[in-house]
Amino acid sequence: MASSANFEFTPTSFVTGIHNRKISFGKLFLRQVFAGSATNQSAVIQANAATGLGETAVNNWGIYDGLGSGAQLVAYGQGMHTYAGNWQNWFTMEFEVQRFKGSTLQIMGSSPGKSNQWAVVGGTGDFAMAQGVIKITECKVTGDEKIHELTIDGYCHMELPPVPTPTKMGPWGCPAGGLREMEGKSRRLESVTIRHYDGVERLSFSYVTGDGQIRTAGPWGSPGELSADKTITFGPSEFVKGVRGSCLPNRNCITDLKIVTNVATYGPFGSSPGNRPFSFTAPADKTVVGFRVRVENTSISSIGFNVI
Repeated sequence: MASSANFEFTPTSFVTGIHNRKISFGKLFLRQVFAGSATNQSAVIQANAATGLGETAVNNWGIYDGLGSGAQLVAYGQGMHTYAGNWQNWFTMEFEVQRFKGSTLQIMGSSPGKSNQWAVVGGTGDFAMAQGVIKITECKVTGDEKIHELTIDGYCHMELPPVPTPTKMGPWGCPAGGLREMEGKSRRLESVTIRHYDGVERLSFSYVTGDGQIRTAGPWGSPGELSADKTITFGPSEFVKGVRGSCLPNRNCITDLKIVTNVATYGPFGSSPGNRPFSFTAPADKTVVGFRVRVENTSISSIGFNVI
């Protein structure tokens, strides 16, 4: 049976040696069975008879990827909950699904109603140093069982893996001019600056190196006294996926250029479309982490890409 749970990681900001991953988990269902042979919680302290305060139970709740009988067990919620005006919960979400086997999230929060929020206050393994929020919504109640839907949003840390050797793709445009290339390896693009007037005249970009430092490549091209600079600063979860543009062979110049990310399309930069269009899209599991260009006279004549 295909899992309906949605597990998503997104790399975000970088610091030396460490980066953040955004956690977005949805379609998880916590089953609280409080009676019967399949009960997964047990009282260890009885409540005050007058106020109900102090009742405490240990729990080993199952967390699944669906509501049906064929749903896959994703994790256990192992810990305690105590009644102190509202139910106060503190437990470890111990993952059983193979992808995250042995990793944990540390959870705390109260349950005053049918829709609540719990805090993610830590984690281990794939979720080391996690912080975030779990939205919990009661979605099904039977005689012995209560089911809550969980949506988890947060961040965790992990060691930066080595930067792979980039694949060089292209260039696209007009095959003229001298080649300009970046030095070293890039983990991701931070920004791109394009100088343009009636064509693309100069380009530079900043990128994150393998050790988390920010470097700049370029500027490559012409000073272009009549030109305007446009800087695109990418968001922490934004990645360049390709470009669209065109060139004029008789001028050996890219006359318009658009930068395409997973979030937006920027441009066009330049004056008007040329008579030789081109388009590049990185493979689905790759992103653009750097550029290579050819410069002819006062213009950028072609553009290529480093992808990882």
